Amino acid sequence: MANHPSSSLPHLSQTGCFQLPECLAASPNWDTSFFSACELSQCFAKIGKAFTAVQLSPGPLAGRFSMVHLGSLSVLMISTNQVLLLNGERGDNCVSFSLEVSGNNADHRVQCQTFHPHALYGFNQNLQESHFQLSAGSISIITVTASDTFNAFLTRAGYPYLIDPMLTSNCLNLAEAMHLLLANQLGKILRHPPNSQRECQLTTQEVLTSLLTCLQSRADCFLPFELTSRQQLAQEFVRWGISNGNTTQTLDEICQEIYTSRRTLILSSKENFQCGPMHLLRTIRLQQVHALLRSPVERDRAGLKQVSEVASFFGFRSRGHFARAYQEQFAESPRTTLLRSA
Repeated sequence: MANHPSSSLPHLSQTGCFQLPECLAASPNWDTSFFSACELSQCFAKIGKAFTAVQLSPGPLAGRFSMVHLGSLSVLMISTNQVLLLNGERGDNCVSFSLEVSGNNADHRVQCQTFHPHALYGFNQNLQESHFQLSAGSISIITVTASDTFNAFLTRAGYPYLIDPMLTSNCLNLAEAMHLLLANQLGKILRHPPNSQRECQLTTQEVLTSLLTCLQSRADCFLPFELTSRQQLAQEFVRWGISNGNTTQTLDEICQEIYTSRRTLILSSKENFQCGPMHLLRTIRLQQVHALLRSPVERDRAGLKQVSEVASFFGFRSRGHFARAYQEQFAESPRTTLLRSA
């Protein structure tokens, strides 16, 4: 799909942005199912990314996480049957290129901004935090490399001027045919990973060449990136909710703590998550209960054994209301989750 053969472009060293743990270094290509948002968080943790995942839509969760590590570049795939929210630090010296390949992107959001169907996302190198939402029934593919590596590639290939628009945008609209070609190329890598270091190097060059083709041929389609105050507030509220799951504060008290008005927070939450802030906070806390009930190690560490103790720790005072909310969200009782963990 590239206008330039990969052999004419500069060769890159194998210095990657992912430092794989020793348990994965011997076999860096892996594919696994996940059946809870906390399992998806664990997938990211295995590759050195501290992301919190929250299941926003109710019902049983079933998804898949795949990764092919090529050395200086990695390709990830996430499929999910539920709406998921992911938030965390992307890390220094990291650039990603994300696209949704199934067409199920109605609930997709990137940094709380509406998703364009045939677009490349996530490449703004000034962003230190990842905040994105995945639609039910979606398949997202993410290519990740080091910012320094990619900028050096652009400079040596003769396209250093592309770095500036990437710093002021986070979305590039692609022609549908170009989007399909890139999706097919990355999908083939995930299905048939390279077997040797030489093949990994060649595949890396081919992917970088394809990304360059997308960037330089659609340079007039970079969308300016600027978060509204409500989008910034929505992300701040999610971070607050994740960090304060075991506190019991009223909406007014939360507004005082994050320096906003009640009305502004309600509007921000409804605009970005289609629900009120206290409903979103309850969903985050239910997710935290779910994660703790699934982990005997973490329960022991917290000194919590019974379902009632875990629920109370995360601010649920009424056992009946908690049990109903949990059943509605995860399609099983909290006790079932606890027994399965044992």
